[in-house]
Amino acid sequence: MATGLTLLLTAIAATIAFMQWFVARQKFVLDLFDRRFKAYNDVLYAVRPIISAGAVANNQLFELQLAIQNAKFLFGSDVNDYLEEIRRTTIRLQYWNAIYNTQNPQAPEAPQGMATCLMELNDFFTKYPKLCQAYMMMPEKRVRTPIEWFNDRNELRKSYGAEPPKIDT
Repeated sequence: MATGLTLLLTAIAATIAFMQWFVARQKFVLDLFDRRFKAYNDVLYAVRPIISAGAVANNQLFELQLAIQNAKFLFGSDVNDYLEEIRRTTIRLQYWNAIYNTQNPQAPEAPQGMATCLMELNDFFTKYPKLCQAYMMMPEKRVRTPIEWFNDRNELRKSYGAEPPKIDT
């Protein structure tokens, strides 16, 4: 009798420990998603005014660099490399805007340089979400109750034709 009670208590303790682990893991996944989503939006909000104005102010470049730095450890190298490319493009756009209508020998090339930079930045709103999508997925699924599992298994069994056909009388 004491052995059975000990085994029952051990099973209950193991079940509770598993449930605590599962809840902690779910919380971790949700917190990571929240941090990634904030970093994702910060980068979007930093790039949006640059593209709409077609020019880069110093404070906008600072905000973009800060957003990229905050996203650095939350995403993989594919996203980080792309964000670095976007940062370099905005710096080139700032350069072309700075020498436009000046006596700089490269000033006649400035309109074409600005157009090239803006074309690269316009692709940002299609490429960036696609790159981040893999990191924003939440693969964790809700744990089904035993009744839901039983009903699903029963429906699967029925789909194999295990039920006798209904005969109308």
